[in-house]
Amino acid sequence: MPEFEDPPASVSDPNDFESEEADVDDRLKRRAAFSETLTQHGFPDTLVLARERAEDIFHDRRLDLLDYLKDHEPNSVRALADELGYDKGVISRDLQKLARIDVIEYVEDGRAKAPRLKHNHIAIEPVV
Repeated sequence: MPEFEDPPASVSDPNDFESEEADVDDRLKRRAAFSETLTQHGFPDTLVLARERAEDIFHDRRLDLLDYLKDHEPNSVRALADELGYDKGVISRDLQKLARIDVIEYVEDGRAKAPRLKHNHIAIEPVV
């Protein structure tokens, strides 16, 4: 039977970590528990965002986009911009930021990318 050597000293022990990493792990655990609680109480498919992410991402125009997408299914980014009366470039950048944090997704139809809400609900993690 082959014998296994001890790992080299340069490999870190998985039990050694910085306290900052522990804080992140605790926040992720709390966010996951919060999401599970929401699901158990009738809010399935809920994206829970860190408060810092939400502050950076959500402002009036982007909230208008989300409200519009809740009730409409535009055929493309250009169609969405036209329907809302915004510049296509501005809307495109807003949608890209929302896609990066998993709030929206695109349904591709040929060359057109139709933006859609990805989740039924979005919650911001509690402050405490």
